[in-house]
Amino acid sequence: MKRGKFIVIDGADGCGKTTVISYLREAYPQGFVFTREPGGSFFAEKIRDVILSPDAKGASGLTQFGLFWAARADHLANTIRPALERGLNVVADRFDSSSYAFQIYGQEERGLKSLFMQMRELCLGAAKPDLYIILDVNPHIAVARTGERGKKNKNHFDERDVAFHRRVREAYRDLPKEFPKIIISSHDPVEEVKANVKRVIDKLC
Repeated sequence: MKRGKFIVIDGADGCGKTTVISYLREAYPQGFVFTREPGGSFFAEKIRDVILSPDAKGASGLTQFGLFWAARADHLANTIRPALERGLNVVADRFDSSSYAFQIYGQEERGLKSLFMQMRELCLGAAKPDLYIILDVNPHIAVARTGERGKKNKNHFDERDVAFHRRVREAYRDLPKEFPKIIISSHDPVEEVKANVKRVIDKLC
């Protein structure tokens, strides 16, 4: 059976991922599996609760880095790989690109770059994404958008300052060459952003 395609939708908080992915779920009712990080499998969802809890706000980039990779390993084993092997296309709301952006750049753990690439080879193997679609957003707009969310819909990453979001944006633009990526501006009208993302996926799948 032909392996499905693995697509990651990623970007800074406030980039519009949730809106775009909600649209894609309706656009592709069959042949696609939609999942998320952190989480996406039973045990990974348990780790998600720890990662995003208020108590984790002061956790170092290294601590968060380890937790994300632990959740990712379970997510890959129990959700992503099985779906790809069944010939289904997988769309993930965030993936390893987020670890690169948020921990290595956002939380300023640049020394983890080498370990990141090692973990990528160890955990992902042949299940590396076929494409990363990065929704680009100005850091000031990102902060404004996340500030409009109700308290229940925020986590400690949403509450970081503009400088943090600026570093995250830099990271997505500076992803290693091993990442097949396309950057789409989320400053355009939302219907145009949705259409741009769908056009890219239609071409790949």
